[in-house]
Amino acid sequence: MLGRSGVLRGMAALALLLAATPALAQMAALPPPVATTPDASALNLTQRGIPAEASAENGVLARERALAAGRRTAWERALSEAGLPPVNLSDQRLEDMVRSIVIEQERTAPTRYTGRITVVFDPNRVRSALGGSVTVPGASPPPVAAGAPASNWIEARAIYRSMGEWLELQRRLRGAPPVASVDIQAIAVDAARLRLGLRAPPPEAAALLAAIGIALEQAGPAWRLGLAGS
Repeated sequence: MLGRSGVLRGMAALALLLAATPALAQMAALPPPVATTPDASALNLTQRGIPAEASAENGVLARERALAAGRRTAWERALSEAGLPPVNLSDQRLEDMVRSIVIEQERTAPTRYTGRITVVFDPNRVRSALGGSVTVPGASPPPVAAGAPASNWIEARAIYRSMGEWLELQRRLRGAPPVASVDIQAIAVDAARLRLGLRAPPPEAAALLAAIGIALEQAGPAWRLGLAGS
């Protein structure tokens, strides 16, 4: 049988359990933490105030090593600021990705280099280093493989001034790599309503179409289409 002290200890433990129950229930009712998705479009490709320091057997080699270290620091900082995971690249690959380096300040010695630099990365090469399928600010649209199925569909109003212009617009559309399908839903003497199947997101497809003389612009919920300059 339990003694008086044992009973008292049991009652105290029960009281603690009852007191903790509401708090435990409240914790269980809390929603799970929301996962954040890294966004390459938030990459700052111009990194300023990057420290560049190194020592070597001579000043020239020290400067080369310092700039290489600065490029890597700038790359790691850019990824970290955008919430992206680290991407380990060779010194040569990093050097190839840099569009320019601006020396903000420097101090040289026979065997040491110390400075601060601004590193500007090339957006297209950054996109390639990150896998080629992400959106990087300033990068040109990625190439679109001809024959790939449509992944985006839009409604577009085609504008033209003559039958010859309409036929030319159709010819260019049907031969354009970002266009998988062209469905004519209605047609008049100066305009037509189309449903386009695109192999790329509409803004990227518009940039690619501009290169072959087709203007595709968003006009409210729909899109406007025509030959460039017409």
